[in-house]
Amino acid sequence: MKGKELFKMVVILGIMTIHASIQAQNLTMDAELRTRSELKSGFKKPLTNDEHDAFVSTMRSRLNLLYSDDKMEASLRLQDARTYGETGTNDTKSSLGLYESWAKYKFTPEFSATLGRQSLEYDDKRIFSSSNWSNTGNSHDLLLLKYDTKNLKVHVGSAWNNASEVLSESAYSVSKSYKSLNYLWLDKPLGKLDLTALWVNDGFQRGTTPDLLDKLSYRNTVGGNLLYSDKKQPLYLYATGYFQFGHSASDKSLSAYLLALKAKYKITPIWTVTMGTDYFSGSKSDLEAGKDRTFNKLYGVSHSFNGSMEYWATLPTQGLFDLFGGIKYAPNAKFDIDATYHNFSLAEKLATSDSKALGSEIDITANYKVSSQFSIQGGWSAYFKTDQTDIIKKQVGVETKFAQWAYVMLTFKPKFLASK
Repeated sequence: MKGKELFKMVVILGIMTIHASIQAQNLTMDAELRTRSELKSGFKKPLTNDEHDAFVSTMRSRLNLLYSDDKMEASLRLQDARTYGETGTNDTKSSLGLYESWAKYKFTPEFSATLGRQSLEYDDKRIFSSSNWSNTGNSHDLLLLKYDTKNLKVHVGSAWNNASEVLSESAYSVSKSYKSLNYLWLDKPLGKLDLTALWVNDGFQRGTTPDLLDKLSYRNTVGGNLLYSDKKQPLYLYATGYFQFGHSASDKSLSAYLLALKAKYKITPIWTVTMGTDYFSGSKSDLEAGKDRTFNKLYGVSHSFNGSMEYWATLPTQGLFDLFGGIKYAPNAKFDIDATYHNFSLAEKLATSDSKALGSEIDITANYKVSSQFSIQGGWSAYFKTDQTDIIKKQVGVETKFAQWAYVMLTFKPKFLASK
C-alpha cells in the first residue's frame, strides 16, 4: 500500500472513530503490538553442519475497531506483519493489509448473519483456527449464519472465491486455497458432556484448461468431538474423530481419518498433568496411483499440535502417530510453565525402511502476564531425530546439528477507546 493511500485510510479511520464515539451505543478501539524474537537452530528441519543458526525478530501490529448495538455488529481489523529489517531504514513500502472486515445483523437474539472477511475458530482449533501464532493468521471471505442458544448452537458457513473481479469464470489458485467452502457445525451440551459435530466440504480447481474451469474436486471432512468436564472433578477428557472422503486438492480419490484423545488431571490446584495421542492415517508406499489415504488438517492451527518445532505441521505422506505427555505448573493467575514430551512415528512404513520411528521432541513454554495489557511468553524446544526423519526431510547422508529452538514474545494490547 502506498504512503498516500495509507494516510487516507488513517484519516478515514479517525473520522469514523470520532463520529462513532458520539453516536454509537458501543464502540471499542484497541490494538495489538507483538514482537517475537527466535533463535532457530533446527526449526522445522535440522540444520546441516554448513548452515548457521538464525536469529530473527518478527512483528505483528493490529488495529481493531468493533461497533455493536441491539441489532448489528461490525468489525474492522487492520494488520501489518513484517520481519525486523526487511524494509530498511529509508524504505517507504508498507505491508499494511486487512485481516478482518465483517458486519453481523441480528434477526433475533438467537439468529444472526455475518458477511465479510472473518477468522473462524471451532472446538480445539484443530480444523478451523485463526492461527494466532502465525504472524499473518487465518481468515476467510464468507457468509456465516448462526443460531446460538444455551441448549444448541448451529453454524452454517459458505464461500465462493475468485482471484479478481472476473467477467467470466476463470481458474482459481490463490495460495492453493479453496474455490468453494461450505460447512456445518453443531454444538450440543449434555450435562457434564459437550458434543460437537462438523462437516466441511471444500472444492478445488481441477485444472486451468477451458473444459475444466467449471469442474471442482470436492473434499469432505466429517466428524466431531466429545468433551467431559466437571468443575468439581480434577479430570478433563477430550476425544476427537474425523473421516475424510471425496477427492483431494490434487484430485486423488481420498479416504483418510484422524483419531485423537487428550486427558488432563489436576493433581493439585497448581499442578496439572496431560497425556494424549494423535493418529493421522497415511498412504502406503505401494498405494495405487490416483488414491490418497493421508489426512489433511484443513485450516486449523499447526503450532499447538504435534510439537512446537513444527516438524510435522505438514503431515508426512505416510501419516503420523504422536504420543505425548506433559506437566504444567501454575502457582498464580499471572505465571505458568509447562513441559511436554512428544514421541513421533509414521502411521505407515517407508518404502526404504522397516522402522516407523520419527524421533521425539521436548517443548518448554512459560507465560507471564505483567498486566492486562502486557504479557511475555518464552520457550525452548529440542528435537531428537532418527534415520526416518532424515528420509522425510531429504537429508540422508547429510551431517546435521543438534536441533533446537528458543524464543521470547512480547505482546502489548493497548485500549484506545471504549464507549457506550
